[in-house]
Amino acid sequence: IWQQSNNWSEKLNRLSRDLPYGLWFNEITVKNKDFVLKGSVISLQKEEMGLINKFLDKLKKDTAFFKDFTALNLGPLKRRESGSYEIIDFILNGTIR
Repeated sequence: IWQQSNNWSEKLNRLSRDLPYGLWFNEITVKNKDFVLKGSVISLQKEEMGLINKFLDKLKKDTAFFKDFTALNLGPLKRRESGSYEIIDFILNGTIR
């Protein structure tokens, strides 16, 4: 079982290290072999998609984090406005070895 054989504190630390400015987590769940990270991003330079892709690429290249996954993919996106800012809510889906 993944939860027993892996160090969760290390995984969470890696997630925060790889996190670009302007992106935050709303929810992280692990159930069976499914990993789901729900997050949001805001960018005054309108680079929301670039920040999400940068984060996903960093996680895939981070061998200490990604070694326990067979896949990590970007799921659905939802755009919303908060005042004069545009925020993108996103989901990363992972499959655990």
